[in-house]
Amino acid sequence: MKFFGFGDDHVPLKKVAKRQKNRKIPVNVPLRKGARKSMRAHSTLMRDAIIHFECNPEVVRISDFPMRLEYEVEDRYGVIGTLDHVPDLGIWSRQQQASYFDIVPVAEQRDMPWLESRTNRLKRTFWEDYRATYRVLDETELHRQPRWKNYQTIRYHAWRPNMEAIMGVRRAMASLPIVTDIAAITLAAALPNRAHVFFNDDGTIAQYRELPEIKRAFSAVMWLANEGEITLDMSAVISFATKITRKSSLLANIEERAN
Repeated sequence: MKFFGFGDDHVPLKKVAKRQKNRKIPVNVPLRKGARKSMRAHSTLMRDAIIHFECNPEVVRISDFPMRLEYEVEDRYGVIGTLDHVPDLGIWSRQQQASYFDIVPVAEQRDMPWLESRTNRLKRTFWEDYRATYRVLDETELHRQPRWKNYQTIRYHAWRPNMEAIMGVRRAMASLPIVTDIAAITLAAALPNRAHVFFNDDGTIAQYRELPEIKRAFSAVMWLANEGEITLDMSAVISFATKITRKSSLLANIEERAN
């Protein structure tokens, strides 16, 4: 992993300046799959790509500006030299496969007639030298609906897990069919509502207010999906009617934790 740019001590090979050309907006992105707690993205579109990979349970590590690749430049007479390239992002999968990406908005691509040629060279070089894949991502891929809205929902609910609610949902799913929906899981889990409790100086309760609008089971399901323990039907916007498929390893995980 370290060789491919995914080590715990990784330092980005490029530094994102405070000000960017072409109206880019640099932004810090909190994440859990990187070498650090946050990542500096050169644009909001690069931030959206990071969110995609954060919500993909098959991705175990995300790296910004992970490695430098040297590739050959050719004309009709043959090789005329070499150039260096540092991709914007790299990911390391559960299958120990490295993949690299550049994030280029469609509007910028129109001013880059050489992009297709460079992309093909980088694809070939990454694969021949490292057996790694390479792609250029833009908003037509990253903002495809309903997947993008679903990833935003998963990230929002899964960022601060409530382990008590997660264990309750795991137990509920063990008694349900392998394929079910979030509404059935919520009903079976029967989790108590979250509440705001205010205490007097002597420790007695001064005010107690339940928060029925906060669905703890729903948030727990999003966390389980983010961790890869279940599979969500992403063909429609996530709701309580969304189909859930429990992975075969879930029951084994529950039994292991119980022991």
